[in-house]
Amino acid sequence: MKITPEQVCEALDAWVCRPGMTQEQATILITEAFWALKERPNIDVQRVTFNDGEVDQRALGVNRVKIFERWKAIDTRDKREKFTALIPAIMEAIRISDFRLYCEITDGKSITYMIAGLNKEYGDVVESGLLFADPSVVERETDELIEKAIAFKHAYRQQYHYYFADKQMSARGSYEYRCTTVG
Repeated sequence: MKITPEQVCEALDAWVCRPGMTQEQATILITEAFWALKERPNIDVQRVTFNDGEVDQRALGVNRVKIFERWKAIDTRDKREKFTALIPAIMEAIRISDFRLYCEITDGKSITYMIAGLNKEYGDVVESGLLFADPSVVERETDELIEKAIAFKHAYRQQYHYYFADKQMSARGSYEYRCTTVG
């Protein structure tokens, strides 16, 4: 499956929303993955750790701004090229850090990933309406939002039942256990 820069932007948003993950932590992992690549693209990513393992705060700040505030915008050809060149490192960092999320992203079924996509589509619909865009643009943006909303609904229902089937069984079991031991 080929992943687009837009999908990786949504994946980054989903990853950073995970408990315990921050932009700084993600930047460190992405940078380490970048420097571990056998063939590194020619983009300016600074090393963020010294030989002793200490974090270079200045380099970390520079890389974080480049990744999350500049290149991730992919609103110019240059930013798109740099962000696209960084995709292998981003996906490797996500894979190492959160394999389940990586699998969900590559399958396109992560709830957090899908919410990030819904949020983007919703923003596109609102923006096109506020800017009095051509009706065909508003219609296209709305159709994309509806398509993502339906996919989200189905994936959420499936994951909810999968997740809570285990929880209800264990909760029921502990309730039955308490009733037999107390009463």
